[in-house]
Amino acid sequence: MFNLHYYFKVCTAASLAALLVAPSHAVAERWFRVELLVFSQETTPTTEQWEAIPDLSYPDVARFLIEPQRVRANKAEFGGDGTLDQYGRQIVTKTQGTGDGVSAGAATGLPTPFVTLPAAQREFRGKAAYMQRSGRYRTLFHETWAQPVVDEASTLPIVLDRSGDTGQWPTLQGSITLHLARYLHVATNLWLNTSGDYLPGEWQMPAPPLGPPSVIIDGQPAAAQRSVTLQPSSPAQAQEGLLALEEAGPVYPYRHAVLLKQKRRMRSNEVHYIDHPLLGVVIKLTPLTADELDALASAENG
Repeated sequence: MFNLHYYFKVCTAASLAALLVAPSHAVAERWFRVELLVFSQETTPTTEQWEAIPDLSYPDVARFLIEPQRVRANKAEFGGDGTLDQYGRQIVTKTQGTGDGVSAGAATGLPTPFVTLPAAQREFRGKAAYMQRSGRYRTLFHETWAQPVVDEASTLPIVLDRSGDTGQWPTLQGSITLHLARYLHVATNLWLNTSGDYLPGEWQMPAPPLGPPSVIIDGQPAAAQRSVTLQPSSPAQAQEGLLALEEAGPVYPYRHAVLLKQKRRMRSNEVHYIDHPLLGVVIKLTPLTADELDALASAENG
């Protein structure tokens, strides 16, 4: 039988408590390669009693990963000149420009933080593919990136979904937060939108929030821009259609959402697994040396 705990060599709680990552005065700027895999457990029979209306929310202030392919696709779709702000949001102005929106890191000798790396650099790639083929698991998110992991007061949560850009609810929503004190820490604020087969009757929970936008076009979220790019046959129909869309709003296509909200201490260079009856989170943080940071910066600008 496929044993997920064994497959990912999960650390026990006792071993987590045993490691001192670094003294508190040395945690200001330590870079790590982060790999995060989130998957749903497709065949797990559920006898759990879930909270009927969980408390689902995005952080007031958060950031996004920078996905180069997505940045280029947005530029191709919306045109104009794009830059990235300190939160990883793509700010597009409808003027002629040539940049791709990913800033260079060579000037400081460091790579641009939070830029997703090529799929070939994902350590869990083979394991994730095996899990997907088994039919028992479905990959919902899988990325790797480099970032400095800072103290709790300075860190920002990372929003994983782009629902604020699409105006639609994906299967997985929410954020994770990484910080470094005496130990490495991860906090999950993730929820899985489900068909609610375990619910009685036809009851449906209120729709959860959509995420913050990661693409801003001329001061407006991309979702608003996309909603007015429909092809009406006349200006009057365009106005009527827009008003109807605003009044109706998007329709939540699920019946329920299940929250995974946990905090975990971690040790570097080890794979950590956060278990849940419907969701699984696998994460590994690997310290980066100065040479590795130089190599990432060079590759980014090569």
